Amino acid sequence: TEQPFRLNWAAFSSGDRRPEAGSDLSIFVGDLATDVTDTLLHDTFASRFPSVKGAKVVVDANSGRSKGYGFVRFGNE
Repeated sequence: TEQPFRLNWAAFSSGDRRPEAGSDLSIFVGDLATDVTDTLLHDTFASRFPSVKGAKVVVDANSGRSKGYGFVRFGNE
């Protein structure tokens, strides 16, 4: 996609990035359309970034509908 995006590193209570070297890295992806699935989110990122390990769209437990955001997990920066 050609849409602009903003990338923020996830922070923990200390305010620092996760220190473990070699651990998975995740990004938050917001403002997703309601029809975006885990597979579509994964394939969209994996087509440009081969280190993608997985993707998850967050769904409401009661309705089963997307909450409009998700996470993509990478093997490296």
